[in-house]
Amino acid sequence: MRDNGLKAAQDTAKGQLPELLNQEKMMRKRLIFRVDDLGYTEAYDLGAVRAFDEGIASSADIMLDSPHTKEILHWVKDRPWLSIGWHRHLWESPVLPPSQVPSLVDERGRFKWGHRHPERMAEAAYEEAYREFEAELELCHSITGRYPDVASAREGDIPLERAFRDILDRYGIVYGHYSTVPGHHHQTVCDEKYRSLKLFSANAFPPSYDLAFFKDYDPLKLMTALSWSDGETYFYGWHPGYCDDHILEESTCNIHRCKELQAAVSEELKNWVIQNRIELVNQRDVLYGTNEFQDHLKETGSPLWAGNFVS
Repeated sequence: MRDNGLKAAQDTAKGQLPELLNQEKMMRKRLIFRVDDLGYTEAYDLGAVRAFDEGIASSADIMLDSPHTKEILHWVKDRPWLSIGWHRHLWESPVLPPSQVPSLVDERGRFKWGHRHPERMAEAAYEEAYREFEAELELCHSITGRYPDVASAREGDIPLERAFRDILDRYGIVYGHYSTVPGHHHQTVCDEKYRSLKLFSANAFPPSYDLAFFKDYDPLKLMTALSWSDGETYFYGWHPGYCDDHILEESTCNIHRCKELQAAVSEELKNWVIQNRIELVNQRDVLYGTNEFQDHLKETGSPLWAGNFVS
């Protein structure tokens, strides 16, 4: 049964459409909503999956080196309408035995740079980094039956970064496919071959994760401020989930996750999608012209299916 609030929002959207029934004149607004950090911990994932099951999330960004990675891969396996992003984390422990990648790990067998010393990534040997990345990919494939669709690669000539780009190229995993909007924390310009996709990553996170500013962080307000130009697709991500001791100790982004989860499953967010006639898509839909996520919404009778907006 459809939620009454969503049904009301859908009816409102329909009432605004007379002049838009001519499809050629309707501006297409598409949104990839990515959930980051999947696999981090069991507690985080318990919340994060709600963003898919109860919210608007369409892309699963998975950390392949984390405590709950295998479990979340099994969860994603049963949801082929989601695209998989490789959220290269490298804060936890390698998939390979530490003895096989000594230049990557500390005495505990964890990645030596952790969360706070990225400069130590320069100590990683190319061959060891390459083997570890390959092992992470094979872990993903062994459980889900597929490799990640996309990843974010960093510039730089240290062996670890070269190994990562080389493994992405070898397995045909797409990277460099989006640009960032002006004012984004990390400026990125997409590869020329993806320029025609008009795919943009918008500001998704607070200016600071300092808890002194927590009460002022309004993730719902940030997302609903998005404004499209004709033909653009926005790529937007949060860390919606629950916290536990591991996350509180390791990450500056901790209780912010709970606020993002609240926004991700809110009536307000779903109503915004409907009222603004936003087409939810996954990464493959944008890259290859498929319609996987919308087909899923249609099959499940979701009021978020874009076909509802023009009928």
